[in-house]
Amino acid sequence: MSAAPGSPIVQAMYAITALNSVALAGVLWRHRDRPGARPLLGNVFGAGLWTVCGLALMRIDPGPLALAFLALLFFGVGVGTMALLVFTLEYTGREELLRPPILAALSIEPVLVVLMTVANPGGLVYTMSGGTVEWGPAFWIHTAYSYAVLAVVTVLIAEFLVRSRSLYRGQSAALLAGTLATWLGNAAYVFGPTDVDVSPIGFAVTGILYAVAILRYRLVDVVPIARDRVLDTVTDAVFVVDDEDRLIDANPVGRRLLACVDGSPIGASVDSLLADRPALREEIRALTATRDPAKRELAVGDDYYLVRTTPIEDGRDRHAGRLFVAREITDRKRRETRLERQNERLEEFANIVSHDLRNPLTVAGGHLQLAREADDPDPHLDEIERSHDRMETIIEDVLALAREGRDVTDAEPVDLAALADRAWASVDTGDATLVIDSSAPIPADPDRLQRLLENLFHNSLEHGSERSDGTALEITVGTLGDSGDGLEAGFYVADNGIGIPPAQRGRVFERGYTTDEDGTGFGLAIVAEIATAHGWTSAVAESDTGGARFEFRGVEPAGDATPADADVEPNESPPRPDPSQP
Repeated sequence: MSAAPGSPIVQAMYAITALNSVALAGVLWRHRDRPGARPLLGNVFGAGLWTVCGLALMRIDPGPLALAFLALLFFGVGVGTMALLVFTLEYTGREELLRPPILAALSIEPVLVVLMTVANPGGLVYTMSGGTVEWGPAFWIHTAYSYAVLAVVTVLIAEFLVRSRSLYRGQSAALLAGTLATWLGNAAYVFGPTDVDVSPIGFAVTGILYAVAILRYRLVDVVPIARDRVLDTVTDAVFVVDDEDRLIDANPVGRRLLACVDGSPIGASVDSLLADRPALREEIRALTATRDPAKRELAVGDDYYLVRTTPIEDGRDRHAGRLFVAREITDRKRRETRLERQNERLEEFANIVSHDLRNPLTVAGGHLQLAREADDPDPHLDEIERSHDRMETIIEDVLALAREGRDVTDAEPVDLAALADRAWASVDTGDATLVIDSSAPIPADPDRLQRLLENLFHNSLEHGSERSDGTALEITVGTLGDSGDGLEAGFYVADNGIGIPPAQRGRVFERGYTTDEDGTGFGLAIVAEIATAHGWTSAVAESDTGGARFEFRGVEPAGDATPADADVEPNESPPRPDPSQP
């Protein structure tokens, strides 16, 4: 390197490069909280320091001050090179390599070079001869080391550029070109014919390309750190749309979804991609009408998708675009459609039963009443009336089976104790008593859960009160906790009656199964249908007192919501009717 001042053109180039570094540093400082911004800021700082020191060395005479600037120049080279490596590792998704021991090891060489430049033992770094600097072995070792780091940086960025598929692959191209410009500018001085360090010319080009990456491609606003490892493994379709409604990125699932629309959709506007699907385009517009997160079920041909959108903001809380995640729900929608059709058929069946069977019963009941009014002493009239009552009961139970089996979609927190009291009050309980062992809010349909409890109370009163020792029937309602051995939380209804023989327990929930000649066999079947509609499992066992115990598990906690049936003040027990009264 010549000790004489450089030409005015070279000095002007150095000054322009220094100013460019200051401007880039200001932009990066405003984005310093974004991923990758800080190491990139370190690179720009190192390059600017290198340039300023080089300009100073052109304008001052050799001496202690020049030696200080030379040491700072090498410090800038070391900081800029290492910062560029750190940035590249983050940018390409290899941030796991940035552990403290590795960062400490990377810092050793720049520090040693600065110290050796100041001390320069035996001319290891440089020697001065006739106003010309001759570089020593330490300089060439440092140069080889720096070039090795630049080679790693270049390979990593080039590899990332090849596999990058987003619109912002322009970031990678700009970074690669800027790195090559720096390398070539320095190589022209170290190995070329010129005795003036033209590296700042490379820095000027690098600064321009970095500015393009920052301003045009919004580098550090949308840095693709670890993108492939996250988005490419997601089974949902993921799309990124910028603030101009351009599709700037999509994962493989999203690209396959758009393949039928556009073979290369990246960079196209959403409106142009959906030009042939105006209804879907309007749905997307409605979904993005506000800046808040939103979701909507959308039909695309014969398929259905649940689309969620989340706004993306930059480091200054400005709207930068939107993230869309589309999950296919076609199978779920088809199941829902089949369920709706089944419900419609059940409703039709229930209407037929209600209308076509009850009308003849009403007519028969009218003739029976006329016969009684005629003082007909026929004893068969009582049997006919009992048959009519039984048929009415059967119709009610069949209607309940048809309607109670529908899935519960509007569950709400229900206080089990309060609802048990309500069900108890609607049943002729005689001398039986109700005990609430424990209670907690559970999510359920209040009306259907009350029907379930009423049927269980009826079953216990009809079949469990035949104890030979004359003990009064006692029915207990309580909650079940998660046992930890695979049994989920739930609730139970138990009695101290005669119980259910083990051989019959597997059939008690079957439709039409009964051990009472006057029973319909639908009471416990309705209980099972209501439980299934809630997503619960039903089981029957022996209670602690030898009676019957019905357990219902799979009940999710209702949280802290106010139970729908908690119509009493907090810390008060709901009033319970006198069990001795019907």
